[in-house]
Amino acid sequence: MAPTPFHVKRRRLATVSVLLPLMTLGPACGGASPSDTSDELVQMSGTSTPLADSNLYDSFTRANSTTTLGSLETGGQAWSYTPSTAKWGITSNRAYLATDDGTWNDHYATVNGTANVRVMVTLAALGEYSGLTFRFIDRSNCWKLATDVGAGKYMLTKFVGGTQTFPLQISQRPVAGDVLEVRTSGNRIDVYINGVLKGGVNDSSHQTATRVGLLGSQDNLARYDEFKVYTSTAGTRDATLQPFRSDSIWNLPIGTGATFADTTDPATKDFIATSINGMTINTWANWDVYSHPITFASSSDPWATVRDYNDSSRSGAYYIPASAPIASGSDKHMHIINPARTRIDEGWDVTRLSSTSYQAGRHHTIDLYGNGIGPQNGVRAYGGSAIGGLIRGWETDPTHPKYTGKIQHALAVAVDRVQLYYSGGSSGYDANGYGTAKGYVWPATEQDWGSETTYKGHVPMGAYFAIPPSVDINSLGLSPQGRMVAQALQDFGAYVTDATGATVAFYVEPTAPSSFVSALRKDLPLIRSKMRRVTNNSPSTPNGPGTRRVPMLPDLAPAP
Repeated sequence: MAPTPFHVKRRRLATVSVLLPLMTLGPACGGASPSDTSDELVQMSGTSTPLADSNLYDSFTRANSTTTLGSLETGGQAWSYTPSTAKWGITSNRAYLATDDGTWNDHYATVNGTANVRVMVTLAALGEYSGLTFRFIDRSNCWKLATDVGAGKYMLTKFVGGTQTFPLQISQRPVAGDVLEVRTSGNRIDVYINGVLKGGVNDSSHQTATRVGLLGSQDNLARYDEFKVYTSTAGTRDATLQPFRSDSIWNLPIGTGATFADTTDPATKDFIATSINGMTINTWANWDVYSHPITFASSSDPWATVRDYNDSSRSGAYYIPASAPIASGSDKHMHIINPARTRIDEGWDVTRLSSTSYQAGRHHTIDLYGNGIGPQNGVRAYGGSAIGGLIRGWETDPTHPKYTGKIQHALAVAVDRVQLYYSGGSSGYDANGYGTAKGYVWPATEQDWGSETTYKGHVPMGAYFAIPPSVDINSLGLSPQGRMVAQALQDFGAYVTDATGATVAFYVEPTAPSSFVSALRKDLPLIRSKMRRVTNNSPSTPNGPGTRRVPMLPDLAPAP
């Protein structure tokens, strides 16, 4: 539909021209400030807190056997077999069905877990109708997630009283190395392949059954590795510190099947360029200016109204601390986490009129337990949350109790409009809230208002970039802070979410230590030069296909 005057796109940088010298622009547009100091660096070597581990675990790293799997490495249980005449074994540190019972029926190796469970296994080698089982009672009463190699699918299958049904079929061709995962809670069953949610069902069959394990049948070809069972499905991740679902593009590790463009690719060439059309493109970390301050509200704070002057339907009212910081720079972001710690109200171009009255150029309320992307689900130019991809203060401060020495999420990055890509259409929104000026790619759902005249390059809004696995980060001579960011870019990547001036800018929360930012800014030009566009990122293969490069993050803990 045609845009109304209230839908004028909000994204502007500074009022100064990007053609001014960088010394004039300073850090507001990403250039190095002449007053930038060389603070003493905070050392970030040392050990990191590991990700949450499974309650039951087996990598099958033990002597070969043709008769037994032995016992779990973690959890102390011995494997049991159905039928008892079948024999499971170990070959080259992988489990397999060594001897079947001479029938075409399924064969199981199981251990005792829980009814509400998260169970995972890696199919190191494919076999037909092989995979994992859960809520297992016996051959005639159980659930399984199995390959159908001939049909190029995965099948979620239910046996009740010997009758087999197929509540869910997943049209994804099985390949060796796939990680199969099932999560159950009450009557809900969700299926993940390689960390990506593929669907689920509501079904109470065998809801109290607790056994889980391996499924093998027919051809004895399947090989199993990395069997994991989490016996509690309650998450541990704090949504206020690292928001959004584990399978959100902001938290999903890059897939090992991601493909990378080379430097002749137009988008990659423009992204890493240091000069375009006579404009010098620097690399910067927005921190003290043009950043995203986050404030925690309480029910004792003033109840305030926020009037969106571009679209009154986006206005809101909520608790806002009278001292809540508004970011320096003309973007003037202000982000408030509600007292229940379940959502964040994001504002752009915010002005405090009084302790109970604010105006903003754009305002959105974001679910911290959602996916963090649009349409119209945040105040950044790409249409999603402004805090998605933000390097948080707690991640960079070794004194914080949750500090791990790692940044375990994708990063947000902004580029100049001479780098951004426009393909057609006029600025506005369709009936579903998607931008009608095109050029953007998933997960972006819009781009800057006026892009039809200001975008001059080949980098689509929403483009996904990462450091290829072939790059040895440890050989680059980076500071500990730079290595930390480079590792995040290799493990999780970065999304183009906004426009800036004469700069490729990353974003660091203003509460981060100045020593972290000072060191990072020195390393970012080299880090950017190693980034390449991922060419097979899509809604069906988010952050690239394949197994995840690093483990999935823990699920979100319930709100306090």
